[in-house]
Amino acid sequence: MSNNEYEVVATVSPRSLGPTSLFDAEEAITSDNVQQFNSDPSDIRDSKRALSRAGFHVFEEASSDTTISIGGTAKLFKEFFGAKLTKQKTEIRPDTTIEFMATSEDPSEALMNAPDEFKQLIEGAVIARPPTYFAPHPIPPLASVHANAYPYMMVPDGVSVVLRASRVHRLGVTGKNVVVGMLDTGHYRHAFFSSRGYRLLSTLLAPGASDPADDANGHGTGESANVFACAPDCRLRMIKMGNDTVGAINAALNSNPKPQILTNSWGYSADTPGSSIPNWLKPLEAAVANAVSQGVVVCFSAGNGHYGFPGSHPDVISVGGVHVNLPDENDLEASSYASSFNSSWYPGRQVPDLCGLTGKSVNIGGAKAPSLMLPVQASASLDGIAPSTGSNSDGWGLFSGTSAACPQIAGICALMLEKDPTLTPAEVKDKLKKSARDVKKGTTQMGHTATNGPDLATGSGLADAKWAYINTMGDVAATFFSGTKEQQLAMVSSGAMPEFSKEFISDMIDTLRSR
Repeated sequence: MSNNEYEVVATVSPRSLGPTSLFDAEEAITSDNVQQFNSDPSDIRDSKRALSRAGFHVFEEASSDTTISIGGTAKLFKEFFGAKLTKQKTEIRPDTTIEFMATSEDPSEALMNAPDEFKQLIEGAVIARPPTYFAPHPIPPLASVHANAYPYMMVPDGVSVVLRASRVHRLGVTGKNVVVGMLDTGHYRHAFFSSRGYRLLSTLLAPGASDPADDANGHGTGESANVFACAPDCRLRMIKMGNDTVGAINAALNSNPKPQILTNSWGYSADTPGSSIPNWLKPLEAAVANAVSQGVVVCFSAGNGHYGFPGSHPDVISVGGVHVNLPDENDLEASSYASSFNSSWYPGRQVPDLCGLTGKSVNIGGAKAPSLMLPVQASASLDGIAPSTGSNSDGWGLFSGTSAACPQIAGICALMLEKDPTLTPAEVKDKLKKSARDVKKGTTQMGHTATNGPDLATGSGLADAKWAYINTMGDVAATFFSGTKEQQLAMVSSGAMPEFSKEFISDMIDTLRSR
């Protein structure tokens, strides 16, 4: 039976090692405490055996020390868990609605309890729900761009230049051999990738997904070009998702080679004012925390007017949007299409941390942000959205959103990890934020306006790959370049000035002049 033939996919939590069940956790589950929600290997083994004997399919490759992913019929879930399942619909992106079987989100029904004989072994289960992909509508490109649009950029050069990744590439740092995992709609082998020699590892199928060579939506294929724009020599591993986002993360972490970075242009618009994290999202909270605790850098889109989760999780790099008013590459503003908010689930957590490149909202038959020309599978959904300016099957679409911004940041992270693979996720995040370019104008979709210095609209500002790289060069170099003129003179006079080639110094002078 193939993955997509399972009528229902769910996440099961065996008994936690700590005193509290995963579903009873009152504090946020982060990389600092996630181990207490892991399970004893014997409990995991016995839970899998019990579920298999009951008739469920156990997705071994999508399970972890915290959760188990299973698939089966709605009838089986009703008989085993007593689940009340109904057919539901959700919009995974504008104009694309899918149907799925799930419980109500009401807490009394969302958490499924195991039969009495297994309650000491299995503390509960929740149905996997499809996420929303944070990308707007595209505009197919053959004819002239719609009159209401604005100048757009091409990949890889446009993104690489504005984010200053091209300056790092000229130093010979290109993300070589760093593995970036991308959880999305799949990957089509578009000629754009093969003609440039980009390194694509085989696509993995998460629970509920099928046909690894097909990306009928186009989202994963298109947004992956943003990773390569910043890190052309990284190795990209696409994990094609179904509804089971927890299983997708676990499948990525269980893969070989294991990704050092995970980029996620999706989420749930759920961290809304006055709410608290529901039980059905706690396994995902733990999956994210587990990834970071294993040393994986995890990037998430903040959303396009969404209250994005896991974009609000404190362990992740939360990516918002900045628009560049071409042809002036230094004319930056907070994107009116992007999210910005204070988390209700994690007190003190502001979203985003920093930003990548995102279009701003324009009205072309509805709100859109047509900013980047990206490769997609011919006749994919993102190849033919109205208003069409050309062929609906040319294999290109014009779109952006924070879905594009997030993989850009993941690519910059790959440059940093090539230079220093010992960096922890927290250190990568800190260096990215400290090196970002301040954005001083523009208002987000949530109504937050960018000002001098860090702000809610753009976090620390627009990512700057060159300065992030400099901050990764080592403590001495980072101290020198981030210090005041007086501190720099003191380092020179004391002999602590780092030694660099003439070519590097010349490049640094050009970089300083461009700030």
